[in-house]
Amino acid sequence: MKRANLKIIFSVIGFFFLVSLACGTSTPPDPTATTPPEIQEVIIPEPTEEEIVLPELPTPPSRQLPTTEPFVAEDDDITEEDDDWFDEPQAYFVEEFEGDLSSWSYFLMSGDEDKMDLYTDYGRLVFDLQGRHQYVYVLYEEYYYSEVEIEVFAENLAKNTNNVSLICNYSDRFGWYEFNISNGGLYDILVYSELDGGYIELASGGSKNVRQGRDVNAYTAVCVGNQLSLYINGILEKQYVDRKYNLRDGQVGFGVSSFDVLPILVEVDYFAIREP
Repeated sequence: MKRANLKIIFSVIGFFFLVSLACGTSTPPDPTATTPPEIQEVIIPEPTEEEIVLPELPTPPSRQLPTTEPFVAEDDDITEEDDDWFDEPQAYFVEEFEGDLSSWSYFLMSGDEDKMDLYTDYGRLVFDLQGRHQYVYVLYEEYYYSEVEIEVFAENLAKNTNNVSLICNYSDRFGWYEFNISNGGLYDILVYSELDGGYIELASGGSKNVRQGRDVNAYTAVCVGNQLSLYINGILEKQYVDRKYNLRDGQVGFGVSSFDVLPILVEVDYFAIREP
């Protein structure tokens, strides 16, 4: 009986001895295995303010107006100083398309240039348009104007469906204001802005003051900064103040446009640039 108890006691002691050996020889856990990876700080750069640059308008290249024979005065008393005055570009004058036209250029905004002709004939500038939707503009290159009155005197010699245009405050960068008068009696005032998709209508209407058909008309525009006025044959037709685009100054010019009915033949007798 005592032997049996001793066996049990020795068995228990042996079991605890084996357990202690196992614990003493076990490998401790690797502390690096449970260490979370180092978190790298991500620095987000602050946005920088960039200068806003307006793109230049993709205006077609301008071309020189056809040259004409120089005007020769019959007065023999013209002095050298007078001759120098005639050679200098003038800000305010009436162009009758005789003599030197080197201060003028034209460009085509729409249509096939091979189907149009622009030439001078007996002191008139002739627009001969044989293609559809041709928008032809003529510019005076020498001056920018912030306040100006311009007038075109034009005769329609063909179809009635055309526009005669006046433009002011023109620049390659910002666009221009445009006054269109149809030979059929309609008019509109536009702004051309490439940033907003091209031509934008500011005002429009119909006029009883247009001499329709094969007849002559005098169209006048007054541009004082963004204050625009249209006169048809000397009668005030429309006034408009543009508070969105605010084109303050630029070059001046005129033009003729065709649509779907051809041909278009318009002769410009003169173009006047005056102080308003």
